[in-house]
Amino acid sequence: MVVAAKNVLKDNILGAFTKPAPTLYPHQWNWDAGFIALGYARSDFRQACSEMTALFRGQWKNGMLPQIVFSVENVGKYFPGYRFWDTNGVPGKPRNVRTSGISMPPVHGFILNCLLQLAPETKTYRPFFRRMFDRISLLHQYYYQYRDPAGEGLAFICHPWESGMDNLPTWEEVFNTIRFDDSEVPFYERQDLEHVDALYRPRKLSYDRYIYLVNLLRQQRYREPEIWENYPFQVQEPMFNAILSHSNEALIELGEWLRCDTGRFREWQAQTNRAMNNKLWSESKGTYVSYDRVQRRQIPITTAGGLIPLLCGAPDKTRAARMINLLESPSFRGTPAQPAWMCASTALDEPGFDPRRYWRGPVWINMNWLLFHGLHRYGCHTIAERLRADSLELVRQYGFWEYFNPWKNLPEDETNGGYGSNQFSWTAALTLDWLGM
Repeated sequence: MVVAAKNVLKDNILGAFTKPAPTLYPHQWNWDAGFIALGYARSDFRQACSEMTALFRGQWKNGMLPQIVFSVENVGKYFPGYRFWDTNGVPGKPRNVRTSGISMPPVHGFILNCLLQLAPETKTYRPFFRRMFDRISLLHQYYYQYRDPAGEGLAFICHPWESGMDNLPTWEEVFNTIRFDDSEVPFYERQDLEHVDALYRPRKLSYDRYIYLVNLLRQQRYREPEIWENYPFQVQEPMFNAILSHSNEALIELGEWLRCDTGRFREWQAQTNRAMNNKLWSESKGTYVSYDRVQRRQIPITTAGGLIPLLCGAPDKTRAARMINLLESPSFRGTPAQPAWMCASTALDEPGFDPRRYWRGPVWINMNWLLFHGLHRYGCHTIAERLRADSLELVRQYGFWEYFNPWKNLPEDETNGGYGSNQFSWTAALTLDWLGM
């Protein structure tokens, strides 16, 4: 498994960075880059650093770190490509780097801290860590300045793609409140369906909504904060904010090592955890849920993302116990008659659950990795190790797929439980991290 995982990364490398997959994702993706860096950390630390450096070339002057940094070699092989995003000439965007116009979950702080623990020579790499520390600090400042207009400590996402969990049923609840005409969706041609069966990908209606939002952003030339005054999609999502909080914790530790002031990271981390508990906790669900800022309401849908605040220490012992009970319940473990692998991206008993469709239910290795560390934080070592074992067994049985069917007993007409793209980089990278290789 170790050799095969390293070969996935080797086959997907494009010089300075590693693309997520052979054909479906031919550029560099934001949070993918962080997870992929971990996969190189023990065997090729220079490449691990290169993954982060290459990504941050695309950082905008205001601190925004784009969802995609486009490869010049693969122009025209992905939609929406650089030309569709139309970010060329946007003030503050790097002139010689092609990027999208939105961001993704800020895993980079705690990934950088992981790299520090694995660095072969901390003195040699100290300039790299200082440079990345400054860049990530600017990214966090961006979220609190531009995506938290009320000063609550919660950053909102402006597009499902920013969540990293592009196709959750949660977003349907938001889009059902947004009214727009078909004429407001520019013509587009999907390319994902050339590589993956439509059964496993977002439906056309979802894609129309995604493109509608991209069109709003590019029409306004990505002007922040003015664009948010009448913008219809503003969601405070628990996983995104838990990752932001946990990265604040990491920047405190990194800052102390670098002998930098860490006061603002302490304030941000405490404020974000407090705000998640005050605003995103659902007493009826026993987990955290998303909040629609425009409609001023919680979105009562149970997803794996709602469990990720364990990662940053937000829930107290009582709430953490309820979350772990939920994780051990039929909502995520299935039943004796129909057992499930940990951990479905959308709860098994949610009406929008689909075991094969992108983010509607399949298991994702990166989500399991985040939850694994959250469980260990609360002393739930047995459950954490079971989750790790499930993840490795899925890879062993099916290969390095993008995502996996959560049911342990597949339908008779289905022999492979892996979906999306095979030879997926973060699946390989996080397998290597779990194996200590």
